[in-house]
Amino acid sequence: MQQVFFIEQSVAGRCGPDNCMWDLNELYNNNVVAILSVNDGEMVHVSLLDSLGITYKNVPLSSNAPPLDGDLDLCLNTLPQIVDFIENHERNGVVVIHCKSGKDRTGLALAAYLMSKKKLSPKEAIHVIKQARSIAFTAPGWDEFALKVLIALKNT
Repeated sequence: MQQVFFIEQSVAGRCGPDNCMWDLNELYNNNVVAILSVNDGEMVHVSLLDSLGITYKNVPLSSNAPPLDGDLDLCLNTLPQIVDFIENHERNGVVVIHCKSGKDRTGLALAAYLMSKKKLSPKEAIHVIKQARSIAFTAPGWDEFALKVLIALKNT
């Protein structure tokens, strides 16, 4: 599948259709059962996903680069919903998480999932994401911000 990077057999990240158009039939044929937008979901065709039986949810994370006041709280409030969505669908097939570029917000969501599922530390989770997606956390301020969010998430 083009543009898709896996962190586990059933959990992957990708850039959004507003950056690189998706082939929904290809996703369906590769056992994608759920898609989660962590941006505004621009250009996601929910009715087409529904017709293919692919579950869709939109839980936006901050798009600010560098992050602004309030972004930490936003992320801490939404990441548990994101992790729950992934954990509730991964046993049925592949779950794809995306933002626009599939690197910063997507990386943060996937790192939070790894912390929950694999009990990784924030630094370990970030490392795994960077191994799978070398451009992860490269927006201005996002490397430090992601670590700060994940440490705070671990301490909640």
